[in-house]
Amino acid sequence: MAMAVIKLTFNDGKISHLLAIGEKNVKFVAAKSLTQTSQIIQSRVKEHLHEQFVLRKPNFEKSIKIRPATIKRLQTETYTMAGFATLQQTGGRRVAKSGRLAVPQYTDLRQLKANRKTDVPGSFVLRLRSGERVIAHRNSKGLEILFHLKDFARVPKRLHMLEIGTEIATTQFQRIFDENLKNITP
Repeated sequence: MAMAVIKLTFNDGKISHLLAIGEKNVKFVAAKSLTQTSQIIQSRVKEHLHEQFVLRKPNFEKSIKIRPATIKRLQTETYTMAGFATLQQTGGRRVAKSGRLAVPQYTDLRQLKANRKTDVPGSFVLRLRSGERVIAHRNSKGLEILFHLKDFARVPKRLHMLEIGTEIATTQFQRIFDENLKNITP
């Protein structure tokens, strides 16, 4: 799991204001601000998912969670437990554990017709002249290749969760902290 570290600094005027408020209230404001920043990151990552992926089920979007900060633990996390998300975040190669991977014929999932079944009745494995194996089926137009069977597949970097989180944390945390600090009076 990747972690982003945010360094916070305060100017002298804020330090005297913070001392007047007291340590407990400052920790509360910091925890609240961290959690609110993490909530913004969570919502922006969910928006990004809809831009980059065709989500057929809401499971991936629902897997983007936050762990809120507390007074004792001034740290918040925005994370996903989706196992494939790491490879989507970094890009790279997906290697078949046993057998081969079924790599779709289309290059973009948006090319796929809506409500098309992935398990087509009457589909079969076919060896092409090149020696490559494919999963195909016959339709009224002739033979249609559905999947290529390969030892590995290249996965492009499509998920920018860390970049979104870093950008929002660096640009908005200070503003959120200042707004929350204004609402506390000494």
